[in-house]
Parts: sequence; structure tokens; C-alpha cells
Amino acid sequence: MVATLAAVARELYGLRPQDFTAARNTKAQDLKPSEAGLSKQVAAMKKPSPAAWVVNLLARENTDDLTALLDLGEHMRTAQEQLDRDALRRLTGERRAAVTGLAQAGAARAAGLGNPPTAAVLGEVEQTLLAGTSDPAAAGAVASGLLVKALRAGGFDPVDLDGAVAVPDAASWASSPGSSRSAAPPDPVQLADVRRRKEARLEAEREERDADAAAAEVDALERRAHRLELRRASLEAEITELREQLDTAEAALAAVADDDNALADARTQASCAADDARTRARDARDAADAAEKSD
Repeated sequence: MVATLAAVARELYGLRPQDFTAARNTKAQDLKPSEAGLSKQVAAMKKPSPAAWVVNLLARENTDDLTALLDLGEHMRTAQEQLDRDALRRLTGERRAAVTGLAQAGAARAAGLGNPPTAAVLGEVEQTLLAGTSDPAAAGAVASGLLVKALRAGGFDPVDLDGAVAVPDAASWASSPGSSRSAAPPDPVQLADVRRRKEARLEAEREERDADAAAAEVDALERRAHRLELRRASLEAEITELREQLDTAEAALAAVADDDNALADARTQASCAADDARTRARDARDAADAAEKSD
């Protein structure tokens, strides 16, 4: 059933947004006589958001480039875990370029199909691609081509994929109850020894639980410290890149200021030259008038 539903979803989510609803309803009606359950699932499929549709296009038509971006995300996670700041800085720049290139490619393809994305939609496309690099589950969702809505990464927390994919993973895990064993009652002669051993065992179990709880708290604190260190490394890489961008912008601003100063000097000189010219013209006119009067 899941495989069949996935096949129907791949067909529907490959259509243009304006064609989705009619095709979905038709498919559900066609399936209803023979597969009522599948028909109901198909009828419940949601139309993809504009950003999700563009990302689905990329998953189908720019598979190699998208795969390269998601692999880049895996490399970034490895660099973060290893606290490799140089690699993280390099990979951050590569990811930004790859996301921009893919988003532009998706926008061009969407426009060719009569659905040019707005700037807001394009921003959601980029956020979804970035989310795909943040954890493996999000990468699978982006690569599925079955996104219903845009994704957004939240730091080092897992990406929220609730309701994000048309056909979520249907695997389930069942736990089987453990078997219990009963022991024969102790001999009355040994009852006191059995009781003492039982109390000692219970005390040992309590101590073990306390030790396990303490170890779990230490592990939790260590994981938190590790996440903070990863966050610090990521932010330091971003700060370095932003500082380089700021240096570039400040250099450009200084060049503009120099040009502005040069222009101001040129305007002052030109204004002085114009004033001098007007003065000389006025003096010449006065001399000419005086000459005429003397004649």
C-alpha cells in the first residue's frame, strides 16, 4: 500500500501547482471503486506550497546538484563534530554558493513552467535547502521530491518534518514483552539468609539506579557542552565570513567617499572658474560700455 501510495504521490507532486488539485481528485475517484483505502489517502494529499513545489522540481530535474549539496551538509556536520573550524568555514561558503545556485536554477525552471517564484518564495526555497543540510532526515525529505511545505532549520535541533512530506515513513517498531521467570521459594531453614541477600540485592539495585541517573546527568551535560562547542564553532565561522564581507563593504565605502571628495573638489574648482569667468565678462562689458560713452 505504501509503495503504491508513493508511486501516486510521485506522479501528482511532479505536476504544476495549478494542475495538482484536479489531477488528485481524478486519481482518487479512479481508485475509489477498487481501492477505497488508497483513494481516501490520495484525496487527503495536500497541494504543495510554492516553495515546496520548486524544491520538488529540483529533486527531479537537478538531482546531481541537489545530491552534491546534501553531501556537503554531511561534510559540514562531520566538521562540526570534529571542531574543524577551517573546514567548517570553507564548507559554509561552498554551501552558500550551492544553495544560491540551486535556488536560481529552480526559479528559472519554475518560471519556464509559468510559475515564477516571488522573492519571498525564493527565500523559503533557500531555507528549505539549508534545512536539508542540517540533518539526515531533512536531507531525505528534500531529496524525496514529495515535499508539501517549506522546511526551516533551527540551530542544532532536528528539523520539524511533521506534515512536511506527502508520504511519511510508514515503518513501525513493535516491542515484545520480556519473559518473566519465577524462582522456587527458599527453604525455611535458609529464609533469613535469603531475606538478607534479597535486601542486599535491592540496595545494590538502588545504588546502581542512582549511579546510572548520575551518569545520565553527566552524559546530558557533556552532550550539552558539546552542542554549545559546535554552536560556537559554527558562529565563529560565520563571524569570520561576515567580517570579511564587512571589510569588503568598508573598502567599497571608502572608495565612494574618495570619489565624493574628488567630486566636491572638482565642483568647487569649477564654481570658482565660473565665478571668475562671470567677473571677467562683467568687467569686459563695463569697459565696452565706457568706451561707447566716450565716443
